[in-house]
Amino acid sequence: MSDVPDTSDPAANGHVTGTVPDIPEQSAAEPTAPSVAEGPRVPVQRLPELPSGPTPNGSSAGDNRTDARAAQSDVAVPGRRADEQVAERIREGFDAESTEGKKPSAPGAADDGDRADYDPEEQKDRERFQRNQSRTGRGAAASGPNARASYYDQRVYHVSYGGRQFTVQYGFFGARYVAAQMDTYVRVPGFAVMWETLNEEHLVRLCGDVGSGRRTTAVKLLGEVGCRPDRIGTVEVDDDLIFSVLAEDCVMQAGDGLIIDRAGRPMRDGAVDALRRRARDAGAFVVILDDRKGAVAEATFTHEHPDYQQVLKRHLQARLDMNRAAERTKGAQRPDPVRHAAVVEHPAVARRIRLATSVFHVVRLAEFLEGYLVAPPGSDEDGDLEQALTEWDNHSRKLAKKILAAAEDTDETQPAPRRQAFRIAYAVFAGHPLSDVFLAGELLSRQIMPLYETRETPPDRLIFDGNVDQLIHPSMVASARDDNQRSGPRCAELTDDTLITAILDVAWHDYDSLREPLMTWLTVLAGNPSWKVRLRAAQIAGILAGFDFEQVYRSLILVWARWQARYRRSAALAMDMAYVDRDLTKRVRKRVHDWTRSPDPLLQDTAARVYGMRLGQEDVPVAIRELTRMGRQPELAASSSVAAAMSTLFLLGATDQVMDELASWITSSNEYLPQHAVRSLVILAQQPGSAERQGWPALPELAEHRRGWQQALVSLWRNALTNAETSRRAWNPMRRWLLAADHDKDLRALVEALAMQIFADPLDNRARFNLRIWRNRHPDAVLIAALLQRLTPELDPGSN
Repeated sequence: MSDVPDTSDPAANGHVTGTVPDIPEQSAAEPTAPSVAEGPRVPVQRLPELPSGPTPNGSSAGDNRTDARAAQSDVAVPGRRADEQVAERIREGFDAESTEGKKPSAPGAADDGDRADYDPEEQKDRERFQRNQSRTGRGAAASGPNARASYYDQRVYHVSYGGRQFTVQYGFFGARYVAAQMDTYVRVPGFAVMWETLNEEHLVRLCGDVGSGRRTTAVKLLGEVGCRPDRIGTVEVDDDLIFSVLAEDCVMQAGDGLIIDRAGRPMRDGAVDALRRRARDAGAFVVILDDRKGAVAEATFTHEHPDYQQVLKRHLQARLDMNRAAERTKGAQRPDPVRHAAVVEHPAVARRIRLATSVFHVVRLAEFLEGYLVAPPGSDEDGDLEQALTEWDNHSRKLAKKILAAAEDTDETQPAPRRQAFRIAYAVFAGHPLSDVFLAGELLSRQIMPLYETRETPPDRLIFDGNVDQLIHPSMVASARDDNQRSGPRCAELTDDTLITAILDVAWHDYDSLREPLMTWLTVLAGNPSWKVRLRAAQIAGILAGFDFEQVYRSLILVWARWQARYRRSAALAMDMAYVDRDLTKRVRKRVHDWTRSPDPLLQDTAARVYGMRLGQEDVPVAIRELTRMGRQPELAASSSVAAAMSTLFLLGATDQVMDELASWITSSNEYLPQHAVRSLVILAQQPGSAERQGWPALPELAEHRRGWQQALVSLWRNALTNAETSRRAWNPMRRWLLAADHDKDLRALVEALAMQIFADPLDNRARFNLRIWRNRHPDAVLIAALLQRLTPELDPGSN
């Protein structure tokens, strides 16, 4: 986590889920053409509009959508007045008067008390959800919030690295699970060489696509090199610096087999070598799972998927063997061998094997065929295989329809809208604590849906007084893990993560009356004080954009992009989620480019936030160019979005490009670029560097052999320590730099030289004041004492 807390607005203290900022009733001023005499005029900020829909009495609430011509040029559409009656109802329904959020301050974009600093935990959650919801096939995750594997033994350790605390979680699968994985494994090309390298080096990297069976190969390799079956599992760190942390402090024992999923996180030079040495010394073995781009280093192998036909046969046979072992007690139908062979070789099955995108998909197909083969003659399952496979292809959507349709049954004890709302909330907030599910579900059923109720007598019980089992459909809930395997609050767990998109698909396309309530619901959640709730609401908006981009863009994303900082962040996250959908990539890129050219500073601010995400990561030169251009303008001078985007690009690997640009910004004659550069420094100064330098801060390590960067760091620090906005936050990372310098004589010499230039007049008095405080707090700190001595030669060494 960033050292800067995710603060909420002062007026939002005590804020509960289900509240939105008050909606101003005055109309926004339209952008005006710049006057030659006056210079460019800054437009007044846009006001948000609520999704249109029927009011409680059934009358029309108005339509906030623009016509087709206006939609072609979003940046040219002037601010529009929201319907006053609907706004009044929303204020009453959400008790907005007592939890009124900050109004965005014109002119220009400001942070509104919600700082946009880089947050590793948010970055990690965002990327994980994107991977899990991507349209490409994937395997079953074995670690993280969306894990599909249950652990036999799970342990949590808290370690310190680079002056920060991290949580390291070890999860061992258990001997029974490992044996099952090894028995059904189908070897991939190059397996023998992988085994030899792992046996000699104690560490290998498997680089392949998600869903290619990398984790099962890792389990097989670890089992065959002699790891104990009950000591094979995964290790996870709650931060992007997983490799640096593990290289410095990883608990290993002889016979341990650890699997580490890189998941796109940075792997700094030397961290893998240090981890290999730790494994060899301990007699343990490590397998790193990486994507194809990483297949260039030593002890690294490209991992291709196994023969899917053999995977199907192996898993189907294993399941049938288990079924035969249990048939004496359960009376199960023993499959006919001839029918078994005919099913495996059926053209419909072969066609699905050819189109399979992951091992996980093939295993699911084996599970289905096993049920088809053992079904009693004449049962519903014993039908035409082609028809059965067609239904199985769309099993997620079919199950989603069943889940939401069941919520309409009038025979159940709970009112239908309440169950329907809770089931949608349960799917949307999968992986979240049940408290988030209950609050979001209650918000949707109790506060949102009544606004769109058209019946004369609405349901009378809308408060959640039932337990989870009464509210959810049994087919959507994953089996709960044992209590001794669970850490933290109980979370919502789905049987299949694809149900999130499937339930949204059914709700959006099959229940037209749910569209407007869903969009209003997400608008409320996108401003929630919890960043996790805001993140998931934004991601769901991004998924909905795949169903109807224009409507979701106009009614949600564009509205959020013209509101306060918290909503602008949500708009950027929604666009980032939509960008993952390759059918929407070009449209998202075009809209963000249009925002950068908009006269509206709020749209520019939102665009800057997007450039710090996947869009900017995939084209760093364009992202830096646009951030530089927007950073020159006065409209974003009060916002940290440009600095946060640059810092994120730096931490995602664009270190040289970002540092070169920051060095240019700090010496720029432009009034605003130096300010963005200083904000970037404050964020980056807190990030640790490589493991082999004892957790050294990243910036001085990178600048060690670059004279130009050293001078840039001096200028950046002097500005940061004297700037009223950043001074208070900048002194603490400076203290960390000086403490870390005591562990490396070469870098200590560099930092000492930089510090003497940084602390030159007029900073010398303030530096002496802080150095005295730090010396008292850290009496063994050598460099702090030396700097204090040099800055005050007349100082008596024994005095304070």
